[in-house]
Amino acid sequence: MHSLVILGLLLGGLVAISWAGVTTQPPPLIRTLSAGGDIGPQFDVGKPKEPEDAEFWHKVGLRQLEKTIKHAQRLKEDSYQKKARNIIIFIGDGMGISTISAGRIYKGQYLKHGYGEEETLIFDDFPNTGMAKTYNVDKQVPDSAGTATAIFSGSKTHYGAIGMDATRSKKNGQQGRVQSVMEWAQKEGKRTGVVTTTRITHATPAATYAHIYDRDWECDTEVPAESVGYHVDIARQLVENAPGNRFNVILGGGMSPMGILNASEVKTTIFEGPTETICSRGDNRNLPAEWLAHHANDTVPPALVHNRRDLLNVNVKKVDHLMGLFRNNHITYSIAREAGEPSLQEMTETALGILERGDESNGYVLLVEGGRIDQGHHMNYARAALHELYEFDLAIQAAVNNTDPDETLILVTADHSHAVTFNGYALRGADILGTANSHEKNDPMFYETISYANGPGYWDHLANDSRPQNSSNMWMPLKHFTAEERAAPTYRHLATVPRKDETHGGEDVAVFAYGPGSSLIRGVFEQNYLAYVMSYAGCLGPAKDFDDSCEDHKDGQKERPLDKPNPKRSGASVVGASLIPILTAATAAILRGHGL
Repeated sequence: MHSLVILGLLLGGLVAISWAGVTTQPPPLIRTLSAGGDIGPQFDVGKPKEPEDAEFWHKVGLRQLEKTIKHAQRLKEDSYQKKARNIIIFIGDGMGISTISAGRIYKGQYLKHGYGEEETLIFDDFPNTGMAKTYNVDKQVPDSAGTATAIFSGSKTHYGAIGMDATRSKKNGQQGRVQSVMEWAQKEGKRTGVVTTTRITHATPAATYAHIYDRDWECDTEVPAESVGYHVDIARQLVENAPGNRFNVILGGGMSPMGILNASEVKTTIFEGPTETICSRGDNRNLPAEWLAHHANDTVPPALVHNRRDLLNVNVKKVDHLMGLFRNNHITYSIAREAGEPSLQEMTETALGILERGDESNGYVLLVEGGRIDQGHHMNYARAALHELYEFDLAIQAAVNNTDPDETLILVTADHSHAVTFNGYALRGADILGTANSHEKNDPMFYETISYANGPGYWDHLANDSRPQNSSNMWMPLKHFTAEERAAPTYRHLATVPRKDETHGGEDVAVFAYGPGSSLIRGVFEQNYLAYVMSYAGCLGPAKDFDDSCEDHKDGQKERPLDKPNPKRSGASVVGASLIPILTAATAAILRGHGL
């Protein structure tokens, strides 16, 4: 056995280091599971110096804000001081980088614009981008509850927690509560709303209004006995407590948790998975009726709608409070949309019409969630997931078309990624949902460009009795699936580890920003920083008084003659042409290519 010996000087002395070629072991500090440990890499990290509660994350958020502003000042930039009257945050649930890339190609191929790779999503052209770190306080790979709490409240928290920091308690509904951007906005007199393709009580929308130990407690029947009397279910919180009961717009699914189950609901396409089950109330309360009663004194009666036709007939110029609940559970995947269901674009346009009141209001904050991107991936339904991203892109396009870029900050991001891969050496223009190597005739196995690290697609593709004799290949040949089967919205792509529900991914997610305050999005940052971007840019919440920029902006607004209202505030009628003056010629040309 030969050894490699390296001689060198270290601190003035002669040091010899030897590695034996075939017997080397990793240093004890970094030995992993293969070394017999029962947890991860064996790093001795010790305990945190301080608890990672809301105050801890408040300091983290302010430090990041300070660092970003100082960097801009060194470069003699001042765009960070621009203030947003309105804020729209788009959450593509589960929309990781691989999903964005594959979804871009899917859009181009679906619209027959060309090969697909050269296509653009509307937010590709936003001028500022950054990357957010998504881990929860207790999980390397997060869930939507913890990440949404970070985004909307500025505090990272435990996996499964909503509107509460890491000090939460099952037996104390007040302990660890954190305020959301919607509460900050309402304190400044802004209008507020949430739009989602999931249940309105699901994790992401719930994090804008609820404070609860466990995201699954959407109905009273889900709150465990030990927490009854301490925690109120999410659906009740929406209609009983601020900020939820003060929302101007509430649009999504979830009639069952709200106590108005539609027993005759039609399901044309049967999708599977844990997300297709839904709780029901045990207290016989009709929460939408209670919501209507709460707003009974509105000048124009509040509107409660359950189908697309009634949604589009709402007088958005006059109605101040709108609730639309369109399914018992989530709104159906858009690729298999049921009759009477609105699109995310239509819900977004209606919401903007309700929220925009020109100089009669102080602006608004709106969440729009494309929530079923995530759920499609959980079931390895790649086609359904990518079509949800396409619909999400249309909703963002609608927001860009119908808002004033001088006044509206638009953020587009994901809460987390997924265990989905975009792989192989497919030819340019190959079907993004097709095979990656069908042009390689000598390859022993054809495989798809989109596959998953884990999930229920494992069982669909396992060879079982179809494996050829003397073959080590454990997967069923793709030719055993018909073209019709592979084109179905319920077709599952291959997953290499069996799970009933595919997992999230833990890598950083992209953040795209446009409008006043968008230059604060740059580099890599903790996900909770997004709340501080909205706070500082929108002059609301904990970063409102970070410096004098909000007061300076307010003074500048006062100097505008009262008899000259801002001509750009005209409800939802401002078209994309208003974007062009503030953009470079190149960016403007790109946006015009999107039909703006």
